[in-house]
Amino acid sequence: MSNHSMKIKDGKINFCCKMHHCTHSCCGRFSGITNELDNIDNRPFDEIVLTPEDFQKLYENGYAYLIEEGYSEEMQKPYYKMALEPDGTCKALVNGKCSIHNINPTLCKAFPFYFDMFSGLCAIKCEGFSDEYWTDLADYQQNFEYAKKMYEFWLDFYTPSSDKK
Repeated sequence: MSNHSMKIKDGKINFCCKMHHCTHSCCGRFSGITNELDNIDNRPFDEIVLTPEDFQKLYENGYAYLIEEGYSEEMQKPYYKMALEPDGTCKALVNGKCSIHNINPTLCKAFPFYFDMFSGLCAIKCEGFSDEYWTDLADYQQNFEYAKKMYEFWLDFYTPSSDKK
């Protein structure tokens, strides 16, 4: 029986990304991890927000049709996000697979990992977690770097323009 929670011991993590063998190559609509969270912009949790680098990469590779603009009334500034289907799944998901996997957004590259200010390294439930296999934690450092990039994106986003140097 598979246990789908993250564990780390002896420099190993009980995670192995199934990549193309995953039943959820894209995890589809995401609605947040708890009803205890809220964000200042009342932005829905199913948005796949793009970093400026993500926007540039998608645009330069002919995927502008997958990009939408959002706007933060609270911060009075725009941001970019992936276009979603009416049911909340990403428009890059074609026949159950990500059609832009080679250049997917930072948020997707970090998945299922993210950093929480209270808990540190966290993970969203994922079928890649199992006590049946253990992988060197170092093998997922790139995922952690992408999670860090998203965290830094949000810190920058909520820094008023007048405070930036």
